[in-house]
Amino acid sequence: MKIGLRTIKTVIAATLAIILANYLGLNAPSTAGIIAILSVTNTKKSSFKVGIGRIIALFVAIGIAYICFQLLGFTPLAFGLYLLIYIPIAARADMSEAIPVNSVLITHFLNAKSMDKDIIINSILLLLVGVGLALIANLYMPNVEDEIKKNKENVDKSIKLLLVKMSEAFKNPFAAVNCEVTCKEVAKSIDEGERYAKTHMDNHLLARDGYEMSYFQMRRMQLLVLEDMISLINEIDVEADVSKEIQMLLVKIYETYGEDNDGVELKKSVISVYKHYEIKPLPKTREEFENRARLYQFLTEIQTFIDIKVNFNTIK
Repeated sequence: MKIGLRTIKTVIAATLAIILANYLGLNAPSTAGIIAILSVTNTKKSSFKVGIGRIIALFVAIGIAYICFQLLGFTPLAFGLYLLIYIPIAARADMSEAIPVNSVLITHFLNAKSMDKDIIINSILLLLVGVGLALIANLYMPNVEDEIKKNKENVDKSIKLLLVKMSEAFKNPFAAVNCEVTCKEVAKSIDEGERYAKTHMDNHLLARDGYEMSYFQMRRMQLLVLEDMISLINEIDVEADVSKEIQMLLVKIYETYGEDNDGVELKKSVISVYKHYEIKPLPKTREEFENRARLYQFLTEIQTFIDIKVNFNTIK
């Protein structure tokens, strides 16, 4: 059985929370441990959001509970009224995760049949200890940059493979076999990369560099274009001399394809290929015309593929 990092951090945070609550002489110190367990999350951002949300929500809960207990006494009916009011407010304020924890703290008032200053301070300190230890535990997060880099390399390598297959398909239709399988592998690597990129971004509370996330989103857009190109190439049937320029263009894209290539020079190459086809003799038969139209559409898809990268480099 494998024990994950989050489990280890949760155990440490909960244990230290109970020890610290005991040291401070707080009543019901185990509550601090439970709060710590519920406050350790997968990222620094989510842990910080949950912790701060629970602290703010506790003061709201105390205010509502005070009114309810004053009206109906320290009875189950008063606690029910508190829940009736507090739950919708917490949910509307996007603090639903605070409802169970803070409601447990409110039961301390119900059991003590009192809301004097010492009991209120005790509840606040229990929450601060539990949340505080959880936040400290989440200060350490594993570095996922290597995983991001690995997925980026997998995506780029697979897309280059697709470009080669499409280039060869103009001479040999069977060269494009299994392109759909490769597309699925690319999509999987993009999905994994986005997950790691989001985790990386959420573990930086102040600096929120979304470059890696945007990079995978850019590659996903390119993949959609490639899928259209693969479908289209199976319908193109032209002579080698007619498709030669596009073949050479695909090879050039393959040779220069990478994260650092801004696509500007490739865009110029596409324009050059457009001009080449503008001066070629017109098709003589309907079949030649239809195939030339598909070839032109294929070139348009290549331009879109490159424009996506050019635009990405412009706004990154």
